[in-house]
Amino acid sequence: MIDNFTTSRRLWWGVPLLLIILWVAASLLPPSDIGIPQAPWLTWISMPVVRFARDIAAALTVGCVLVGGLVVPRRSVRVLQWASAWALIWLALLVVQFILTISDVLAVSLSAALDPTTMWSVMTQVDLGRVFVWQFVGVLAVGVLAQAIVSRATAWVVFVIASAACLAPAFLGHGGLSGGHAIATISLAIHLVAISIWLGGLVALVCLLVATPNVAETVLPRFSAVALGAAIVAAESGLLNSSIRLTQPALFLTTWYGALVIAKVILIGWLAYFGMLQRRKVIPQLDDEGTISTSGLARYAVSEFLVMGLAVGVAVSMSRIGPVATPNANGAVNLLTIAVLLLGLPQLAPLLGAQSTSSIARTLGKNPEVVAVVSAVVTIELFGLNLLNRILGVQFGSLVSIVLTILVGWALSIALSGGRQRSGVYTAIAGWIITCGAVSYFQVSQPQSVVDTRSVAAATVLGVAFLALYFVKPLTVSSAAAQSESIESPTP
Repeated sequence: MIDNFTTSRRLWWGVPLLLIILWVAASLLPPSDIGIPQAPWLTWISMPVVRFARDIAAALTVGCVLVGGLVVPRRSVRVLQWASAWALIWLALLVVQFILTISDVLAVSLSAALDPTTMWSVMTQVDLGRVFVWQFVGVLAVGVLAQAIVSRATAWVVFVIASAACLAPAFLGHGGLSGGHAIATISLAIHLVAISIWLGGLVALVCLLVATPNVAETVLPRFSAVALGAAIVAAESGLLNSSIRLTQPALFLTTWYGALVIAKVILIGWLAYFGMLQRRKVIPQLDDEGTISTSGLARYAVSEFLVMGLAVGVAVSMSRIGPVATPNANGAVNLLTIAVLLLGLPQLAPLLGAQSTSSIARTLGKNPEVVAVVSAVVTIELFGLNLLNRILGVQFGSLVSIVLTILVGWALSIALSGGRQRSGVYTAIAGWIITCGAVSYFQVSQPQSVVDTRSVAAATVLGVAFLALYFVKPLTVSSAAAQSESIESPTP
């Protein structure tokens, strides 16, 4: 259990990101509306952190049951012991979350939430309480039965129970989704299980291979197929759930939820990148005995764990904030959305080996400063002056603006990947800072409009961070493939 927890420690980097997002979005502490009862500040801060820990514990429980009972040729006692331990941690976190939920829903202190009569009433008379009871029973059963797995049939039973407990949180919300309640609940439930299989299964697999590398030849191909399917299902179900919440293109630009959806897409893209590296770099290193190099496996896995933890932090933030507009009036754009659209999302194309070698790409690479200036001007015109919205209307104009922003960002990513990278990045950083200031100026000049200074500052920092990534030289998929071929066909 200690090795399992130590290996997965990078997942917990999602907690600082979660708290930063909630602070920037002014959702970390209860609102100060006079006359409206609110839960104490300790409840507000603790709820998202406990939920994050619960999601991690749930994913690791599901993943350990999957790997220890179904992926390995014969059950792995070590991994199933990890499953039992994580299930007990999951159960403890559920109890804490239940107490915090009572405090949040009833707007009472934590001491009042601990009243046995209140707790019993919630568990027996409220749907929310019944869902928690469902989880309590399911998680306790997993903790007890995980080490009793003796065959694939019993492993499937425990896996189904763990998955059912994992998807239970999907039934705790969505009351405001008129007409799409059932679809939203089902898609979220599928998403939660798929993410747990992908995340928890990877952690369990890495821990297993570090302890027993000689089983790699059997378990790696099996889990690779399961992980690919889980990743596809997670992406599709997440997209469906987001489309129910954000029904108009403009909502991607004016809500925190829209910015976080795009940020999650970027993180999933990075996970796909690291997954490709695993397949191209690690699997070919299996020796004749089916043993794998644990150092190579861990090198990419720890990066995946970090990105996964950040993705969970973003997901918890999305559930806490919801699809509500930013504080700006008149449908003002959220600059964080522009940062992820213009500077974050387009970086995935060259990262995944899709960088063009055409004459246009070579021209962009020779003139990165010009491309950086053009991207700043276009962004200011689209979202500061709102030119397309005025011409085409808010919804269609927003859609075209999103597409143009991604195209401009793609051109910038190609330009900044060329030989004159340093001067281009510095110009792009200066242009982004000017863009944030100019868009904020045009927003505040509108009647009854204010500028959310936290969002502007966060967007500025995030954009600079995205641009600084160009100074990092990640191993691309194409180079990984070339190195893999050299491993398979060594020079005599």
